[in-house]
This record gives sequence, C-alpha cells and structure tokens, in this order.
Amino acid sequence: MKRFLLHTTVFLAILLASFFAIYMLADGTTDAFYVKFTSPKQTSLIVGSSRAAQGIQPNVIDSIYGSNNLYNYAFTIVQSPYGKVYYNSISKKLNKTSKKGVFILDVNPWTLSQYKTSNINDSGYREDNTFLANTQFVNFNPNIEYLLESFKGKNEAIIRSKNRKGLYQTFYAHDNGWLEVTIESDMVSKIKRTKNKTKAYRKRLNQYNGFSEYRYNYLNKTIQLLQKQGEVYLVRLPVIEDMLDIENELIPDFDEIMNEVANKNKVPYINMMSANENYDYTDGQHLTVNSAKQFSLDLAIQMNKLKK
Repeated sequence: MKRFLLHTTVFLAILLASFFAIYMLADGTTDAFYVKFTSPKQTSLIVGSSRAAQGIQPNVIDSIYGSNNLYNYAFTIVQSPYGKVYYNSISKKLNKTSKKGVFILDVNPWTLSQYKTSNINDSGYREDNTFLANTQFVNFNPNIEYLLESFKGKNEAIIRSKNRKGLYQTFYAHDNGWLEVTIESDMVSKIKRTKNKTKAYRKRLNQYNGFSEYRYNYLNKTIQLLQKQGEVYLVRLPVIEDMLDIENELIPDFDEIMNEVANKNKVPYINMMSANENYDYTDGQHLTVNSAKQFSLDLAIQMNKLKK
C-alpha cells in the first residue's frame, strides 16, 4: 500500500511538473489574449476593441508623444464593450501609484450599444460569460487560471503555436499588448475579407438596439477612474465608408455623444474617421500592420498638438 501511494505521488508530481513546464512556454503566440494577463500592473493603458488592439502600437505612441511604457489592454467588441466587466478588469490592471499615466480609450458605436438579449440593469450582459469576466488574476506569469479556464486549445497547441509564429493567418501578442496579425495581403483576399466582414456587420445590426445608457455610464466611470492617474484621450479609429455607414445606422449621433462625453469630463475627443482613406485595412475595419504604425504616428502627433 505504501509503495502504491509513493508511486502515485511520484506520478502525480511528474504530471503536474509537465503541465507547469508547458504552461511556462505560453506567450504571445498562445492566443490573442493570454499575454495581456501575464504582465505586471500598468501605469498607462490603451483600452477598447480589436480595432485598438491591432491598430494602436504603444511603442510608436511612446516614441512620439513621450509616454512611458504604454500598454495595449484592448480586446474585442464582444469581450470588452464598456461595462462593469471591462471596468473591473481595467481597475485590476491599473497601477494606481502613478499620477503621470497616459490613457487612450478607443470608442466606437459597437462598444457603446445595447445587445438585444442583454438586461437593462447591472447584470445579464453578454460579456459576463467571457474570459475577461472569468479571469480574476490579470497580472500573473504564467497565468494558470486563464490557461485552465479560458484557453480553448489543448496543451500541445501552446508548443505548436510557437512554431507557427509569423506564418500567414497567425497572430502575435507583443509584450506591450499590441496584437500583430499576419494575414494575406493580396488585393483579392482583402476584397473578399472586406465583403464578408461588411456583410457580417450588416447582419450584426439586427442584434443591437442601438445606444446603451448603461455603457455610456460605464464609459464615463472608466474615464473618471483613469483621470485620477493621468491624461485621458478618447479616440475613434477609422474604418472604410461602408463600415461607417453601418455604424451611422447603429448610433446616428455617435460623434455628438462623444463630444458631450469629452466636454463633460474635460478630455479631448480625437475623431480620425475623416482620414480613413489614408490607411489600409485587412477587412474594412482593422488596420494593417503598416497602417497601424502610420495611424499610431498620426495619433501621437494629434495628441501632442492637444497637449500644447
């Protein structure tokens, strides 16, 4: 009996050590989000949807604007619309000892709209069942909680993904949180992706009721949380005209609402939509890697002008 228990204990120890060894290999190739939950608390943040996750490069903003170690903590319109879940996660990620932070808040109609099946109170929202809600520890490396509860692949996928870095249709979440997406860049592929994405978002309109007072209130709460730690900028990233037309149907007076929020909180609202033809997109709404670099440069220049 003692020998059986000893063998069992040794086996379990080896098994746990093997799991831990694999988890130690998890990084920015594991999935699009894992690495964001492994970095320390941050003094400066980019928050918002996948447009910001892919479209705003922290190192470019830092080099032009003079911010220090800006971190991209943006996710998607499903996981991170403005609300209680995202607010709590941002608060956990925030290093509140600094008062010189820089915060860029990506705003767009999708992250401020009411999903039809959502309740109108403080519970029952779609993001309540996502990894952002389930991940309580957002500053641990390796983040065992995330890998056990939210990582969709099998453990061997952690190793397999590392070997696919840089191949087509892959992603890499950098140490600063920026999500680099490698995808086919030929015109035929772009046209097809853009057509499919626009069609999907046209259908998505039917799933929303339009402007959400709940999300509006949490946007204001998020601004006020971050204002205590530094400068806040509201930013609308560009999309193609067809995508903009859909968003204008969702919330026709979106820019007026954002100007109201900006004036109420005494923060700048930088609307880059008028320059949408200056950039290239993978699918009509996400900037390519090169355009993300150019956009980040242009944004930093606008931020500098406002600061002066």
